Amino acid sequence: MTSNRSAPFITSSHLFVFAFFAIFLYLLYQMVNILAPFSSALIWAAVLCLALNPVYVKVLSLAGGRAGLAAGIMTVSLLLLVIGPAIMLLGMLFTQAVDLYQGASDLVVSGRLSTTWSAVAGPMIEKVLALPFLAGLDVKGIVIKGLSEYSSTMASQLGGMLKNTIVLAVNLVVMLISLFFFFRNGDAYYRSAMDILPFTSVQKKSISRKIHDTFTAVINGVFLIALGQGIMTGIGFALFSVPFSVFWGFLAAILALLPIGGAALIWIPGAFYLYLTGATLHSVLLAAWGVVLVSLPDNFLKPLIIGKKANIPSFFLFVGILGGLQVYGLLGILFGPLVVTLLIAFTQIYREEFVNTP
Repeated sequence: MTSNRSAPFITSSHLFVFAFFAIFLYLLYQMVNILAPFSSALIWAAVLCLALNPVYVKVLSLAGGRAGLAAGIMTVSLLLLVIGPAIMLLGMLFTQAVDLYQGASDLVVSGRLSTTWSAVAGPMIEKVLALPFLAGLDVKGIVIKGLSEYSSTMASQLGGMLKNTIVLAVNLVVMLISLFFFFRNGDAYYRSAMDILPFTSVQKKSISRKIHDTFTAVINGVFLIALGQGIMTGIGFALFSVPFSVFWGFLAAILALLPIGGAALIWIPGAFYLYLTGATLHSVLLAAWGVVLVSLPDNFLKPLIIGKKANIPSFFLFVGILGGLQVYGLLGILFGPLVVTLLIAFTQIYREEFVNTP
């Protein structure tokens, strides 16, 4: 007599898989919590490492293949040539922001803002504002309200910056240490990450290539161009005697990340300010500077670098950048296009594996 015993519903292999993934996901969750306080420092270290990887490869060759020495040279060089000057620039930026805040606050508190408006705007602006389609627009009130809100906002922001000085210093140390290890062990980290992906080697290479192309395109076509526009705007303001040139140059670099308007939102009001204060020649020269050296290169360099290198449709690139800024802040300039690129790559894999399969 034989017994027909059915197979158990849950086997030991099922229990092993469940226990393994439960522990694995728990450990991943705990690791995310551990790294969360330093996420910005780690992300910026990864961005710098990827952007400077071609330079690191050359330094590694000159160092005779000694990865530790090459990583140390890159980290120290980056500290001396990039991070050090950036800290000095931030110091100047902080000083000018404080001066601008104090000036705006004094105008608001003393009530001299209305007098200053009348003196600067002059009769020409008043005539323009008297036009029928602008008659209902209280530009003067908007400017006064804007400066009042700016002064209160700056007060809170400056207090926050002072409180976060220690946090910034800790993040800087974490970023430098991370940079060293990313340079030295970056290839091993990359191979380990790619090995755990459940895709074919061809698909892994395709995903890796798309990520690399998008990253380099966005770095060269967005960050570097925006940085150049901010520098050129600051130099132009300094040359033609616009106050707080470092502050406005920094703001121009930030606005240059936007797909619409960009740095022109800074240099056009700067040229207008010079015209209102009687510096007509400087106003014309600053306008020409802004058109030729700030905005014109952006109009043909950015689409050329990003569109062809990353192979992303312009509409999706536009939405990716704007949405990335909204969700991730400044790092969204990079993450937005990367998400779009990965979605396109995974859509292609889905078509190949599930749609086009006979």
